[in-house]
Amino acid sequence: MAVFDTPGEFTDRVLEVVAEIPSGRVMTYGDVAAVFGRRGARAVGMVLRYHGAGLPWWRVLRAGGHPPTGLADVARPRYEAEGTPLLDAPTDAGYRVDLEAARWFP
Repeated sequence: MAVFDTPGEFTDRVLEVVAEIPSGRVMTYGDVAAVFGRRGARAVGMVLRYHGAGLPWWRVLRAGGHPPTGLADVARPRYEAEGTPLLDAPTDAGYRVDLEAARWFP
């Protein structure tokens, strides 16, 4: 398990991992946290909320391949442009990312 000296170090590492996710590929919030050997999906979400504007935030998903809450309409054109595999889903968004096909690990 990674040990961070400061909260800023955790933030920096999360941002580094997200920046590395290739076009058309995705990770869940939990996947990003697991890179550091810890459970912290919510902490990853908070980092992206406050510091992720310049990164491919749409490549980090909720469990099950669901787009970030409240951002499904903004994210979908990005997924389509990158060729990210999508599946129809009975959700408000109407779709989810096919995690089996698109999941990536550094």
